[in-house]
Amino acid sequence: MVAAASPRRRVRSDAAATQALLLRTAERLFAERGVHAVSNRQIAEAAGQGSNSAVGYHIGTKADLVAAIIRTHAVPMDRLRTRMLDRAGTDPRALIAAVVLPLTRHLADLGTPSWYARCSAQILIDPVLRTVAIQAATSTPAMSRAMQALLAVVPPVAVPRVEMVGHLIVHTCAEHERDLAAGNAPPGSWPRTGRLLIDAIADLLTVRSIRP
Repeated sequence: MVAAASPRRRVRSDAAATQALLLRTAERLFAERGVHAVSNRQIAEAAGQGSNSAVGYHIGTKADLVAAIIRTHAVPMDRLRTRMLDRAGTDPRALIAAVVLPLTRHLADLGTPSWYARCSAQILIDPVLRTVAIQAATSTPAMSRAMQALLAVVPPVAVPRVEMVGHLIVHTCAEHERDLAAGNAPPGSWPRTGRLLIDAIADLLTVRSIRP
């Protein structure tokens, strides 16, 4: 006979399910409307929660919400990124691939429509929450390792361009996600987007000088 779940375990399970629902709902609304156009109350209502304070109770502030969205998606990406880094060595292109491909493959796995890339683009243009998101995205063990390895092999003149790489990745993926949702890009085209990003970033980080 299988023992019934304890009341405490059921409560924890219900709370985790509610938190996941709120995160998915917030991600979609942020992608569609922008971060500041969406209140915690609107997220709770769209998620079908009876309490308007559900976001605050289950997650916290809007900054906590943004960080939780980023961390949730980082988990599967970091598993692949770690495996890629183990094989990359000091090859710049392989290290760039370890930054890019876990994201594009994750977005492909999410199916269509997905919202994460567009949500990330909206967060990145917010002057306050962008710092929260960047910290959450770059502080995971695998991403920290990838960025340190990449900075160690690019020419010193290219180091200031690394911040540009993040914008290039996020906004390119957001546009492709939008095109897929609208039917303006062929299904299964995330691998091509990943390859294009790797080519562009490799050029950006390996060219030694850009003349005015």
